[in-house]
Amino acid sequence: ERRARCAVHEGMFSSGLRRAAALARFAPSSRVLASSFFSSSSSAVEASFSARPLLAFRRAMCANPMHGYDASRAGTCEYTDVHYPDPLDVTVPRKMQIADAGYFRDFGGVTRFSGPASTVKCYENNPLVREALGEPGNGRVLVVDGGGSMRCALLGDNLAGIAVSNGWAGIVINGCLRDSEDIGKMRIGVKAIAPHPVKSSKRDPGMREVPVTFAGVTVRPGDWIYADMDGMLVGGPEKFEL
Repeated sequence: ERRARCAVHEGMFSSGLRRAAALARFAPSSRVLASSFFSSSSSAVEASFSARPLLAFRRAMCANPMHGYDASRAGTCEYTDVHYPDPLDVTVPRKMQIADAGYFRDFGGVTRFSGPASTVKCYENNPLVREALGEPGNGRVLVVDGGGSMRCALLGDNLAGIAVSNGWAGIVINGCLRDSEDIGKMRIGVKAIAPHPVKSSKRDPGMREVPVTFAGVTVRPGDWIYADMDGMLVGGPEKFEL
């Protein structure tokens, strides 16, 4: 049995060698390739020279950090392309802050929104969230620093509906929300850490229009917020233009 197996292996090996030899007879050698290149017609040479500008253009575009930029999209990627151009490993003053990746989830029926910030600082109590959303939003974004609490929700469908009616562009919550399925059908942008079924308390109102810090950024009242599914950016009081 062992001899039979060896015979089979030897046959397969010799068959492979015969195939390789047959292919080698038809494969052009390096000398043939070189002679065919230098003996090519002048038209082929001209064609290669005419292709050089196209190749240079392609190489330049691939090395260009603005390659693929489309201002009409007005997303966070476009804003960072224009207003965050320096490499990350270079220490330079930056006029834009970027929230930590993966910190928020999108819950609203709108995933791309922007506007000047109005802030609330509270912890497991949301009276000032209701108060703020009951005012005309005028395209603003309510930024709520709930201390990152995962024990209750600072926003529900009732407050989100009030925000839509009053013209708020979006809500960002450093904390939880509830009624997430219903909020997902509303025409407003909402970012939060997670859903939670328990409502918050109403005893400690918190503070309004104060600087808040979370997710690696500091938001001051009036700072512009730019948000979409790629993340959240914080600018200054002047709106970034594309």
